[in-house]
Amino acid sequence: MPQPQQAAPPAPLQNATRYLCAGAYLNGRFRDRVLRELLDDRYRAVAPSFGGVDLVPVLAHCLRAERLSVLRDAFITVLLIVSLLVWPAVLFILPWVPLVLLSAPAVRRGPATSKATLLLATGLLLPVFGYLIIMSGVGTGFDTAPGELPSPGALLGPLVIAALPFALAIGYRVMWYLTLSERLKPGFHDGLTDDGIAAHRDRLEYIARAQWGNITLYGAENPFVGAGDVHRSWSIAVELDRLRRPPGRSPGSAGYSGRDDPVRDRQVEIDVVDLHDFVRSRLLQMRDAVRDPAQVIAGLHITDHLAVRGTFTRRDWPDARARTWHGPHNSHPLIDPGSGMPHYAARKDTIDAVSRHPQGGVRHYQRVTVNVDGQDIRNADGFLLAPAEDRGIVVSAFIHLAVEGRMLYTQLVVTVLPPVAAQFHEIDKLPALPKPIVVWRAALSGRNDLVADVVFAPGRLIRTAVQNIRRGIRQRNPARYLVYPFGARESVRELGAAIDVDRFTHVLDADKYTKLIEQRLTEAVLDYLEARDIDTTAYRQQAATVINNGAIITGGTVTGPVAAGAHAQARQQQHQHQQQQGQPQPGSAN
Repeated sequence: MPQPQQAAPPAPLQNATRYLCAGAYLNGRFRDRVLRELLDDRYRAVAPSFGGVDLVPVLAHCLRAERLSVLRDAFITVLLIVSLLVWPAVLFILPWVPLVLLSAPAVRRGPATSKATLLLATGLLLPVFGYLIIMSGVGTGFDTAPGELPSPGALLGPLVIAALPFALAIGYRVMWYLTLSERLKPGFHDGLTDDGIAAHRDRLEYIARAQWGNITLYGAENPFVGAGDVHRSWSIAVELDRLRRPPGRSPGSAGYSGRDDPVRDRQVEIDVVDLHDFVRSRLLQMRDAVRDPAQVIAGLHITDHLAVRGTFTRRDWPDARARTWHGPHNSHPLIDPGSGMPHYAARKDTIDAVSRHPQGGVRHYQRVTVNVDGQDIRNADGFLLAPAEDRGIVVSAFIHLAVEGRMLYTQLVVTVLPPVAAQFHEIDKLPALPKPIVVWRAALSGRNDLVADVVFAPGRLIRTAVQNIRRGIRQRNPARYLVYPFGARESVRELGAAIDVDRFTHVLDADKYTKLIEQRLTEAVLDYLEARDIDTTAYRQQAATVINNGAIITGGTVTGPVAAGAHAQARQQQHQHQQQQGQPQPGSAN
């Protein structure tokens, strides 16, 4: 009897996905923002995933971490109440509250005067509270007269009870440090199939599909949400009605005469879809047409990117009287008529139609993504000299091509997504450490937040309860609104990213792939135009300006000529002039 075929084992989690899963436990603020973005509004679109990050396990771990933190805060709250009843002198922790606020990110990044004020407040409140508690003898639970101190032995029991909340907070960190060292170690798959995510099954299924879609409904002003910060952008516009001059007929040559009119008699039709296909094929050659494996850009991927502002108004389509956002005749074209959820994937004919309508409300980009992952270095005998290194940055180039008014417009926007925050990389170090060392690192990791974990536990418990009630009961119904914001506001990968590209080699990698893509794009457009006998002189001049002599603005350093304002010009000189100029930002797609 043949045996049933066994399912293939699940693939291990990608590194960035593992780090973000760990962030659910290591950073409560990150966890709360992820849950707020993905679960607070079930009708909200999902920002695209860059760098292969899978949002489903990240969200599952955020839900699990929230449940564990609720249990921790509930036990700490009960212990605080018991401590207060047994020994009211536990109120002595209240003067430490200003000191606890020093751990808040806003305070850490704020001015020094705010930190000094909190330190001064703590220094003044501590002796005042201590004096009042000792002199009044309030709630000591001992037969002592006011002003008389109880014996050290009599204080031991209440002190132990008062210390239990702090011990519980430390034990909580130790518990999930030990768990993370096993469940999120490199090469391990953790699916988290427990019942805690059953209540959000439908939303998780939508996220699993929408994160890989080619439609981006953005909620703020950034059509490239999820791709990181803009690293470089430029645009070129040229006429399509000028003929290429034959050799010897260019201005200044001996055979040139004023009768050589460069404007053609008939128009050459340029199909922007065909141009996109040509550019895509030329870009893919950097990955698919390279003979030497060491020279292949293996992390290069190309897809379409339809960007549209995600705030829709019901009067923008014919049946404005409808009181629902879904249904065969009531729905906005970008809302699924069956579920009322935003569409996340467009067919090829839809993408082509958007490309041919550059003035529409949806803007088409060809998205070129390069996952900057290292590769093994081997000698001629195949001996490994250096293993591959996961650098963690993602370079994305958004190419917009438009034909309007007999002009060709080429726009390139390059973004760089920094690596995941270094704090979340802790899980790579834990599996190799002995268990006592893991426990010690866990205890040290919470030293700055220990008092906050205890003092603010009741407040966090109430806040989490309110958030879950809103999530489960008070979900907004788009049918009640004439205008509804469906767009994604934040990207999980960006929420967990480092503040900036921190290593200089990362900056160099970003510059390298930016140059490779923009040079390949420029040459492809030039070849396409010249094959149709269109003059490319103006395109070459503009390309030389923005690529060869253009300003490169990276990390606050400006290199090259910069001009701003109407009719401004900048020329490359042999000597250097110090200039100050902000980096241009791409216009949003409206």
